[in-house]
Amino acid sequence: MTDIKDWLPEFEVSAETDTELQEYFLLTPELEKIINSKYWLLLGRKGTGKTAIYKYLEKSEPSSVNDNIVVSLNFKDYPWPAHKLYKESISGELSAYQKSWRFLFFVKLISRLVEIKENKSESLSKELKWARKYIEKVFGNPDPSIMEVLFSKLARIKKLAGPGIELDEISFDVGEVSFDDVADNKELQSTLRSNAFTLLSYFEKIFKDNVGDKKFLIILDQLDENWLSGEIDEYSKVLINLINVCRNIGTDDTLKKSLKVIPFLRTDIYETLRFNDKNKLYQDSAIVIAWDNDSLDTMFLERVKKYKPSDVELDLSKKSDSLFEASFVRQGTPPFKYITRRSFFRPRDVITYFNNIRKKHSPNKSGLYTTTELYDAAYDASVSVYNEIIDEWSNQFPEIESLFSVLQTIQVETFIFSEFESKYKLEFPNATDGDLRKHLNFLFDNSIIGQKKQGRWEYQSSLPNLKMNIEKPFRTHQSLKYRLQLIESRPSQNDD
Repeated sequence: MTDIKDWLPEFEVSAETDTELQEYFLLTPELEKIINSKYWLLLGRKGTGKTAIYKYLEKSEPSSVNDNIVVSLNFKDYPWPAHKLYKESISGELSAYQKSWRFLFFVKLISRLVEIKENKSESLSKELKWARKYIEKVFGNPDPSIMEVLFSKLARIKKLAGPGIELDEISFDVGEVSFDDVADNKELQSTLRSNAFTLLSYFEKIFKDNVGDKKFLIILDQLDENWLSGEIDEYSKVLINLINVCRNIGTDDTLKKSLKVIPFLRTDIYETLRFNDKNKLYQDSAIVIAWDNDSLDTMFLERVKKYKPSDVELDLSKKSDSLFEASFVRQGTPPFKYITRRSFFRPRDVITYFNNIRKKHSPNKSGLYTTTELYDAAYDASVSVYNEIIDEWSNQFPEIESLFSVLQTIQVETFIFSEFESKYKLEFPNATDGDLRKHLNFLFDNSIIGQKKQGRWEYQSSLPNLKMNIEKPFRTHQSLKYRLQLIESRPSQNDD
């Protein structure tokens, strides 16, 4: 039999670098809601597949996504303080944040609308011809980038001509400005803000008057990138106003049939935001990415089916378990379930674990992975999960590494509150009881520790409604056992 290592490759863990994502991406319930429902806010923990959905939509033809024309905006390299330059000087006035988001959206929408009409040889209205010329003159690009939209020449142009007025070429004979230029100059900030918001009023009306029966879907990804710990309060204001803009568009009778804007946001970041009707919005508008053992199994099976040669016989009714010699491993657990129990129920964790099994694999008669290889891969998988959590939280919650130190010094997987408390006070000598509870809740809410429910250890990643009870024992997640060098229990400790 052809050995599994000869046909099943090492997979890209990041959706950004997975060039074949489109070929085995599943139409998940979350994607279905984005395309066909009223919901407009996508939430998910890091690694749960937000960017995979984003990439799928970005590459999709309108016919495959309910005739939606997708406009994708990626904020990976975005300087978040940029929005502060649009903030009005009135203390507490945040409408400029909302206007700056709308300005970005409508410049991109007009640009795409013009492109579509020209590609179909449709005639442009007088207003669209004016908008096309303005975009090319001001932004220097018929399809400007995020940064080109927010800065370009706008801060230096003294007067903007309205739709229908012939453009003065001399007006555009000015240099572009950088973020730093504007940040250091109040006059440039004032001009930038005035010009952008004047242009917004023009472009928004032009879009409404010319969109016809077309439907646009704006998707925004990696809104959690490049956050600096000292700027989190300011970023939060920017995100709150983004959410308000998306909500306003979704309830605007003049826009909601032709436009939906969907931010892809980390669940934990959304939970830190403070604004009115937050819970109601969550209930009415949020799409939460949730995986379980079966959906993850189906996801990975699609990859297997794509690469399996015709001469390799597998019992695909067993899904991903068909890749292993043994049908059951320790405690009668199927191999795939053994993997998901050492994951946070995220595709990234599962893919990484399989990549590590592949690295441990040696050719054998069966051509399949062995139980020993499954076990041997656990250490590297544990290191990977640990590093993912550090990467996930180092900006927003820099105490994370110290909290891992607390769990490591406890030495055992299972512990009680008093054990945590004593080790915590050694790591955080100046902390209050409130700090301790806050940090314990953080670990619990993020599935780093869990508790028993109906006789088995559960975590919020596997049981989202799990509630913490400090009177009961805790357990550090199995995925972290090897990286934190934990043992199952002390000789005198009963793990009930």
